[in-house]
Amino acid sequence: MGFKEDIQKLSIHLNENKQYITNEETTKHSLIIPFIQVLGYDVFNPREVKPEFVSDFGKKKGSKVDYAIFKDEKPIIFIEAKPVNTDLTNYDSQLAFYFNAIHEVKLGIITNGIEYRFFTDLKAPNVMDEVPFFILSFANLKDSDINILTSFKKGNYDKDQLSKDAEVLAYTSTFNAALKTLFTTPSDDFIRFLIKNSNDIKVTANVIERFRPIVKKSINNAILDMVSTGLLQQEMQLTKPEGGTTQLEPVSPAIQKPKPPVDGPEPGSAQIVTTDEEIAAFQIVKGILERAGKDVSGLEYRDTVNYFSINNRLVTKWFMRFVLHPDKKIVAFRCSPDDAKKIQKGFEIDLAPTHLGGGAKILFNSIEDLMKLQNLIIAGFNEVNKN
Repeated sequence: MGFKEDIQKLSIHLNENKQYITNEETTKHSLIIPFIQVLGYDVFNPREVKPEFVSDFGKKKGSKVDYAIFKDEKPIIFIEAKPVNTDLTNYDSQLAFYFNAIHEVKLGIITNGIEYRFFTDLKAPNVMDEVPFFILSFANLKDSDINILTSFKKGNYDKDQLSKDAEVLAYTSTFNAALKTLFTTPSDDFIRFLIKNSNDIKVTANVIERFRPIVKKSINNAILDMVSTGLLQQEMQLTKPEGGTTQLEPVSPAIQKPKPPVDGPEPGSAQIVTTDEEIAAFQIVKGILERAGKDVSGLEYRDTVNYFSINNRLVTKWFMRFVLHPDKKIVAFRCSPDDAKKIQKGFEIDLAPTHLGGGAKILFNSIEDLMKLQNLIIAGFNEVNKN
């Protein structure tokens, strides 16, 4: 099992067990220690992970950080723990006290076991920044988060490289937020820019307001087009055989499990590749149905070039179709958007495109969000198994 699968498995473990955790000690043992272990550190080796590490600063003696991670007998990472339901906002200063005391430490983490805030000293040497450069939430885990976490694994972590990576992450986070705001509520300047680049009309305040809903719809369509078709095609690269014409072959991701069609791929066609994320989504759905007392002996998945589908016994009895991309994920159900809204609250539900069944469509951030769609998953399974 690779690092990505370990993190996904840990995420499921954390979200399933957090409701049973009531204090800081249980948070440490049940949530935080498993996280440290997944990063590759030996929590049973006191030369590598030291609980209650003394970090004195000035006249204040006996101050202890919850966990210190060591390399070559020197501390390199501090982790401060809080109970699982704690709002971490008011505890940054406590971590900063420990961080500022030991100059060898360039990475400070404060966590409640579900949310992890990563700090360093970008603004002033040996003084912890007030704002984290990276926030990881296991309640909303994304593939991009897992990619970032790999740099903190034992063997990968480089404190000299940290400041460069942290700066990139800090700016990326800021730009991502700005782009999301721009795409959801496009500014007048952005709308004016689009109009000027596509029309010769005079741009007035009334024209901007007239084009605002058109721009919003265009943005949504462009994103969905890229997710459902364009980005899938970008995963293909042109290759030219020695004596033949140019053909398409899939680019191999870092972690994949190839799964050819049952009848074998047709000559010259693109090979279908089932990713570990798709397998993990299938396992989550299967677990939800099992806990609901459903018979999952006939539960199957079917992968195609355009989507990943889950059905019961027959491919015609599909009840979920996925498009899973690192930055945008879609799940579609057979029921209408109106029926889906009656069953499942808390999500924006729209009409799915035809190739995803033309039923209800939901955009989500990570496969862990499927845990929040239990009602719709169970209802969809029940619907296709009525007869």
